[in-house]
Amino acid sequence: MRNADCHSKNIALLYTSRENVRLAPVYDMLTTCVYADYKDRPPGIPFMGKKTWQPGKSLGKFLASQFGIPPREQAALVEQISDAVSDTAPLVREAMGGHPGFREMGKHLLRAWSEVVISLRDKHAYALGGWTPGDAFQGFSAPPPLKARKRIIGKS
Repeated sequence: MRNADCHSKNIALLYTSRENVRLAPVYDMLTTCVYADYKDRPPGIPFMGKKTWQPGKSLGKFLASQFGIPPREQAALVEQISDAVSDTAPLVREAMGGHPGFREMGKHLLRAWSEVVISLRDKHAYALGGWTPGDAFQGFSAPPPLKARKRIIGKS
């Protein structure tokens, strides 16, 4: 979900034997692109030699070759991600209303999540077709542009 700080250390395996190995549930994952200092950072893990937020078919090839997840199972995972984003978005909207300081950040978060799901469902990735994001993604103005802070090191 656009976590520029995701590295191999964020991926774990669960196993009971060498024959029974699976990916652990995701952890330590943030949508870092909603923070001004991280907005332009590429992913921490390259897909097929490229660090891009739009991996297209490379993502599926990567998941199949590195983790043995077949395309049909990948598509089911994308559906689960889509559903999870739709289910979680109303909680973000609720937090936006209850915490005024989070309002603009929440807009950036919902926009980023929507872009991720739409790109995963695109014909260049899994071709799953349209996605109805739900009411939580509607009815608010565009967030202000993110501006990274200037770093000043020393004095001259």
